[in-house]
Amino acid sequence: PLVLVQEADPAKGGATLQALRGECPEDLQPDIFEKGWTHTIYMRVVEFQRVSLKTIVEAVLLCSPNYLNQTSLPLCVPGEPESQPLAFAKETMLWASPANAGAQVLAEEIATTFAGLTVSTAEAPGPATHMLLYLNEDSFSDARLADQVQQARKDKLKIVMAHENDPDLGGCLFSRFFEVTPQELIADGLYKDLARSCFPGRHHPVSLALLAKDLGATPARSGSVASMSRLSASIAEHGSRLFLKISRRSSA
Repeated sequence: PLVLVQEADPAKGGATLQALRGECPEDLQPDIFEKGWTHTIYMRVVEFQRVSLKTIVEAVLLCSPNYLNQTSLPLCVPGEPESQPLAFAKETMLWASPANAGAQVLAEEIATTFAGLTVSTAEAPGPATHMLLYLNEDSFSDARLADQVQQARKDKLKIVMAHENDPDLGGCLFSRFFEVTPQELIADGLYKDLARSCFPGRHHPVSLALLAKDLGATPARSGSVASMSRLSASIAEHGSRLFLKISRRSSA
């Protein structure tokens, strides 16, 4: 059996799966990329790295005699964010500007996964406690967004940034934002704060949990089992999509 571990960092030889397939001898491509082998992207940020390592360990264990009849294993690491039941104890409203394409979808996904968060998609933040700045290849293509971010910073409205890494959703290198973001925002320190990476597949629930924490979510007390159930469902959903998605990309 094989486990496909894809390097994520271009500085360390990372590339897209399509590019890596192109470098592989043609006679080996079907056996490597079309057999449904477990695939993971190797991350170096610790919260995401754990997911990569768990995926590798699970694939190895499932080939061992004790687990041959199983298709998945409930592996977990103590303290991992995706296994923590989180909820919003304080009233929290997240503003997803209509000028920020993709922000509404992500904001609503966070609100669906973690109890106590409401989402506003109004033209102005109004009573919102936070603004979501969703960064992908289309960011700042709408000139209104730059003005809104500038005003939010002036008004001390907390901005939580999410950096999309899924190519299917316009994911791109972070360096692009230093080219498309108005220079006055860069000079004012917009990117001095950490932008949370949004990864697809099994890493996605970690992205959601870290964004929720940035918005003020805290470990849920008893009675908030629903949040944990929704996060577990998210983990299962994104894990089940992995094979189909990677098969599509490999055959592209």
